[in-house]
Amino acid sequence: MYDQLLGGGLGHPGPEENGPEPDFVTWLLYLDRAEDPNWLGSLARWWHDEVCRLLLPFVQPAGAAAPATSLTAFEQDATGRGRRRRPARWVDGITADCAQLSARWFDVAPTAIASELDVFLARFAGRRHVRLQISIGFEGRSGGLPLVLPALVELARLVGDATDPAYGEIVVNAGLLSPATMLDAALGRSAESSAEQSRTHLRGYEWVTVCPRELVAELGGAERLRATGAFAEVRPLRHGGALLRATDDPADYRADRVRGVFRALAPVLPPGQPVALPTVPPAGSAMLSAVPGVLAGDPGGHDLSRVVFADARTVQRQLPGQRLELGPGLAAR
Repeated sequence: MYDQLLGGGLGHPGPEENGPEPDFVTWLLYLDRAEDPNWLGSLARWWHDEVCRLLLPFVQPAGAAAPATSLTAFEQDATGRGRRRRPARWVDGITADCAQLSARWFDVAPTAIASELDVFLARFAGRRHVRLQISIGFEGRSGGLPLVLPALVELARLVGDATDPAYGEIVVNAGLLSPATMLDAALGRSAESSAEQSRTHLRGYEWVTVCPRELVAELGGAERLRATGAFAEVRPLRHGGALLRATDDPADYRADRVRGVFRALAPVLPPGQPVALPTVPPAGSAMLSAVPGVLAGDPGGHDLSRVVFADARTVQRQLPGQRLELGPGLAAR
């Protein structure tokens, strides 16, 4: 999945010919009770229905023909034996042995707001954890991104209210390492250990971050988070978590806004000093388990400008107003 997420597949459409890279956005929510197949099956069906209700209109305008659709399922039994198949419907891919299930809508009408929609469900970390992922591309459709973002935020609220999430984020115009987060990568944490500790340490922070109930309580609750002034929106979730939106416009989530979010969430972030990703992970690095394959580019092909390069354990002891260093970024889009 790593090469897809960063090389033109799910989550990262490729550049338009002789033009700028198209916009794209990725929605992620992580849940930590996926070992129950009955619960997971019910969730997967409901989530797919909500995705279709809220997002399909962006790739299938009223009156337009249905876009092309591709479904893929990967199953793995208790012995580790796997098989890939092409279910006719999403519901047909939901089985007790389901490890991954994806749907993709493409070849959309020229009048559609978005150029493609990808939906992905994957179990990991001993199948106890599940990643729900949505990626939307806008190739050849400038101006569509702002129209879709409110629906994605609303979907995060709906699923967050229904599921008691362990973590979530909405990332705009940036590559991904899921199921690892960009903070995991900078800290050298594997996706598995990060997920297992997700109710002890917040896995990351992005333009939109879904914080689990245990960590919201440790931070003093939703009102205390609002009082920090770091967020444009703090929306409590039904089970005690919170949806945190840093800015109204994701393009404004940079520089001091990133630093403000980091300071507000520092008490629950994992300890350690983030570092720039090497072009090739050294032997034995946690990055090798978090990100299969070889990283390319500089710094490792990733924009780390939304990661504060400071140890969260010590930031509160720094002098007031002391400037925090951000990680290296990529060339402007």
